[in-house]
Amino acid sequence: MKRAFVYEWKRNLLPLVIFCAVAVCISAVYTFTARLSYGQGTGELADSCIGVFAAILCVLCTLVPVMQFSYRMKTRSADLWYSLPIGRKKLVLVRVLGGLVLVFVPYTLAYWLGVACVAMQETRFLFVHYLSFWVLSLPLGVGLFGVCSFLFSRANTVADGLVFLLLWACVLPLAVLVCFSGLRFTLGWNPDLPAYLNYYSGFDVAAFFFPYSPLGYISGIFDALVCRSVLGEFSEFSLWFVVPLAVLEGVGAYIGLFLCADRDKAENAGQISGSWFGYRVLIPVYTVLLFGAADRLIGNEIIMYVLVAVFGAALYFAYRRSFRLKKQDIICYIVSVAAGIALALVLHYFA
Repeated sequence: MKRAFVYEWKRNLLPLVIFCAVAVCISAVYTFTARLSYGQGTGELADSCIGVFAAILCVLCTLVPVMQFSYRMKTRSADLWYSLPIGRKKLVLVRVLGGLVLVFVPYTLAYWLGVACVAMQETRFLFVHYLSFWVLSLPLGVGLFGVCSFLFSRANTVADGLVFLLLWACVLPLAVLVCFSGLRFTLGWNPDLPAYLNYYSGFDVAAFFFPYSPLGYISGIFDALVCRSVLGEFSEFSLWFVVPLAVLEGVGAYIGLFLCADRDKAENAGQISGSWFGYRVLIPVYTVLLFGAADRLIGNEIIMYVLVAVFGAALYFAYRRSFRLKKQDIICYIVSVAAGIALALVLHYFA
C-alpha cells in the first residue's frame, strides 16, 4: 500500500506542476484585470473574484477524475493495474487520494495567490469571508470529485465516461424543469421588493439540482459577503438546501465507487458500457423527459414527438454499436416512448 502511494505521487508530480502553473496563471490574470473598485453610484464593491476560484475548482473536479480512472478504459492498462499485488478497493483509494491532491493543491495555491492579488488592489473587502468560503469549498469539492469519479468510472470507454458525466449532470435539472416549468412559487414574501420578484420559476428550482450548483450558489453568497453587498432572497435557502444535497450526493458516490471496485473487470475495457448507471437507464429516462419537454418547453407539436422517438431509437443504436438491438432494448424503448407520451398528455391537460 505504501509503495502504491509513493508511485502515485511520483506519477502525478508532473501533472500537479502543470495544474498548479495553469491555475495560478488564471487566478493572477483574472484578479489583476477584474474590476474591484466601488460601482459607480451604487456604493457596493464590484467583484471579489470568488467566482473564478469556484470555477477553477469545478474544472479540476471534473478533469482529474477522467485522468485518474481512465486506466479502466484501455485493455492493456487495465490488465497491468489489476495484476498488481494490491486489492481493487485499495487501488481505488490510492487513485482517489492522488486525485484529491491534484485538485486541492492547485486550487489552494491559486485561491490564496488570487486573494493576495485582490488585497494588493482593494482594502475595503471583508477578507475574513475568503477564509470561510475556502473552508466550505473543501467538502463541496471533495463531494463533487466523488460524484464525477463514480459516474465516469461506470463507463468502459473514455467517450462514454464523458457522456455519462454530461447526461447525469443534466438529468435531474431537466426532470424538474419539465415538471415545474409552468409553475411559479414563493419562498416567502418580501414586501420591499416588486411582486414579480417574489416569485420563482421552474428554471430557478431546476438549477439547484445541477451538480455544480452548490459551489456556484455558495460563491455568490460569499461574494456578496466579501463585497459588503445585500444577499439575495435565495441565499439562505440555497445555503441550507444545496450544501446538504451536495454532501449526500458525495457520500453516496464514494460508497458506490468502493462497492463497485471489486466488480470491475479488465475484460470490460473498451467494450459496450452496460452499467445500470449508464445508457441502460439514461436512454429511457431522457426519452421520457424529452417527450415531456417537447410539450412543456417547445410546444404541442406532433413533429417534435416523432423526432424524440427517432432520437431515442438512435441512442439505442449508438449504445449497442449496431442496428441489431436486444429484446430488452426493444421492450425498454417501447415502454419509454409510451411513458413519455403519457407524461406529455398529463402535463398538457392537467399541469
